[in-house]
Amino acid sequence: MADFERRNPGEQQSPQGFDETSYRASGPAEEARALTPVQQKLAGLEKALPKALRSRAAALLLALLVLFGGAVGLGGAKLRARYNEAAGWYTAGVPADNGYTLSDELNERAYTAANVITTAINTPGLGADAPAVTAAQVALDGFTACQEEVAEGGAGMSEMYRADEALDAAVNLLYGEMQALADDPLNMGAVGQQYGRFNSAGTILGSLHYNEAVLAYQNETGGPWASLLKGLFGIKEVEVFG
Repeated sequence: MADFERRNPGEQQSPQGFDETSYRASGPAEEARALTPVQQKLAGLEKALPKALRSRAAALLLALLVLFGGAVGLGGAKLRARYNEAAGWYTAGVPADNGYTLSDELNERAYTAANVITTAINTPGLGADAPAVTAAQVALDGFTACQEEVAEGGAGMSEMYRADEALDAAVNLLYGEMQALADDPLNMGAVGQQYGRFNSAGTILGSLHYNEAVLAYQNETGGPWASLLKGLFGIKEVEVFG
């Protein structure tokens, strides 16, 4: 049996274990520091609402957030699909062009320009060190480098257009010097055929409906909401070839 110590009724018991004074009182400033001024204001507004409306307000806010998130996700997915279609026109072409594409015609320009330059290198009176040959080769190198950057997403159609313009000017100048050295400037043989193909590809580039399709896409996806979604989802712009 436990032996309890007897105490006089008036005797005060010394504190044993924990009592209310053993706990460290938390300062009122700690709670204030845990909430930002905005959070404190919102908390105050919530307390000001009738109790019956507090849960309703929270539920409404949650529903609005869910709806907004769904709208953003759906809109972003649609915009991404539309962007992928427009970005693919460079290689796939637009329906109105019946199989002709920017990439194919630019490849044709690069191929035929290289053949013209090779012929010029082997032409007496020109050669690899001739200024016109060097300029054409530099323009071709810049052109093909830009094609690679476009394929990798590092350059756009505006850069490709400028590279094509530079190549066009350089090849035209070089071919003119070749004609000046030829016995019959109007009958240039194989190099004349390559130069003709080079110009034909340039004419096709100017007649494609690519730019019309891109402008229509830009108008369709140029609103404030679409611009916001582009930023949120990292969707790039699609440029005209010009």
